[in-house]
Amino acid sequence: MPVLSLVTGADGFAGQHLIAHLLATGREVVGAVKGLPPRLTTLSPEDAARVAWVPFDLEDRESVRSVVLGHRVSEVYHLAAVTSVARSWSDAAVAFRVNAIGTLWLLESLADALRSGFSDPKIVITGSAEVYGASAEERLPLTEDAPLKPLSPYAVSKAVQELLALQCHRAWGCRVVVTRSFNHTGPGQRPPFVAAELADQVARLARAGRRGAIVVGNVEVRRDFSDVRDVVRAYKLLVERGEPGAVYNVCSGVSVSIRELLGLLAQIAGIEVECRVDPSRLRPADVPEFYGSPRALEAATGWRAEIPLRKTLHDLLQHARAEESLDAGVRR
Repeated sequence: MPVLSLVTGADGFAGQHLIAHLLATGREVVGAVKGLPPRLTTLSPEDAARVAWVPFDLEDRESVRSVVLGHRVSEVYHLAAVTSVARSWSDAAVAFRVNAIGTLWLLESLADALRSGFSDPKIVITGSAEVYGASAEERLPLTEDAPLKPLSPYAVSKAVQELLALQCHRAWGCRVVVTRSFNHTGPGQRPPFVAAELADQVARLARAGRRGAIVVGNVEVRRDFSDVRDVVRAYKLLVERGEPGAVYNVCSGVSVSIRELLGLLAQIAGIEVECRVDPSRLRPADVPEFYGSPRALEAATGWRAEIPLRKTLHDLLQHARAEESLDAGVRR
């Protein structure tokens, strides 16, 4: 029988890439989304038609429970979350309601399903490398034994999510694996994420056929970027080969500055750009360099990053250009 996979946040940026990968590898998919119809950008209409879409709201306990106990799934990929660091500074409560309490309700429902004999799926909880926070000032590359020193409400909410997931394994026996996913980007990502924000601005300048200023925050910080398509491969491999109760970095293992990222995008677009710093884009707390080690992931699963950064940015920019052209046509 085909493997049935539940994906939460299924119409999100990573969710759509994950579904495409799961379908291509023979899975059947239940796509849990905040509202119907799903808001799709990169998932093809043909693939979307193969998904069983269901409403799912992490702020509604009964909604979460009905999805978990309504589908006898073999594996769960929990991607639904409040993902914006900036938003967490202005509304920390929603980050905690969704990322921490919502995940608790999901885990409780999965534990109930296990206790009742209804299902015993392998579970991947996609966490964030933001939980390391200030540890990056003390040790690089970041490994899974580094202390958690979160620097934003978002990062704190993801640290709580991670601890709840590990408790679910230890106390209730659920087969949970947790990721600490570093920055990932690629086609379909939208602002305010930094690579997508830069790609959008570069696409607008390229369409106008001129050089110009790009509005930026701190372009000197260095971050670890992976291609989203490599990242979702890692999630599937962790379902298959990850050790329950373990935590894994999902990262490239190298850092690149935001200035270098912008330079590559401009080079790919064939334009010249200059930076104009917007103080509102600067984070209240930040570290100059942040990158991780993927060795534990590689050892457990055989995963390797396959897509070069230039290819990732090319595909991101192509998607941004297509959307810019579509928007321009609508505005006419």
